[in-house]
Amino acid sequence: MKLFYLIIVMLINSSLMHSQTLNGAWEKVKNHSNDQRTIKLYSDAYFTSSTYLGSTGEFVSASGGVYSLSSSDYIENYEINSESRAVTGTYLNFHYEVQNDTLYLSDKNSRNEEVWVKIDTADKENVTCWKIHQAFRDSKWLTIEDKPRKTLKMLTDNYYQILALNSQTGEFFGSSGGKWTQDDDKHNEIIQFFSKNPEMVGDTLSFKKQISEGIWNHNGKSSKGEYIQERWKRFK
Repeated sequence: MKLFYLIIVMLINSSLMHSQTLNGAWEKVKNHSNDQRTIKLYSDAYFTSSTYLGSTGEFVSASGGVYSLSSSDYIENYEINSESRAVTGTYLNFHYEVQNDTLYLSDKNSRNEEVWVKIDTADKENVTCWKIHQAFRDSKWLTIEDKPRKTLKMLTDNYYQILALNSQTGEFFGSSGGKWTQDDDKHNEIIQFFSKNPEMVGDTLSFKKQISEGIWNHNGKSSKGEYIQERWKRFK
């Protein structure tokens, strides 16, 4: 009988571990400045992070990479950190705990604690991390191969972040993000920060959007005002 109960407990713990998910958007509670916002977006296996001033949208930093969860360990493997190329390829190991919509992270080396509050879910269809796959240039589709140089777009139900990087050299090319909405076949991005062009903070970019067989067909005007046609595919 004791063995039976032990097996039941193990199965419950295993189920809880595998059902644990961070998918969605989380905002860091502790910051050096009251005006500074740090928001992290999660898909099943990838994260992107941005820090900017809430009042002006002034860009501070961005990062991204893959992550994994065990019963109590949370591990990040950085592909990019705008503040330091040396961070690329490194790992951070945290003890983590989720209580309702609050995430507690404790750095195993310094014992510093971070507190994050969930501000968005990831329940909508096709909410995930996307990678640009093809672009229409010079009257033809140019396939962008899987190389260290890539542009990613992370979506939760209401938030997005774009991240351009080289995961081999650690070179950071830029990041923007904010909130997005969907109106029929129109995908609208309301810019809350933009590392390359801060004057666009508050602007909205609209694109015609169609997703079919795992490919996101996307066309409209870019941040430079140029008409673009792109195809994005699921990344992680």
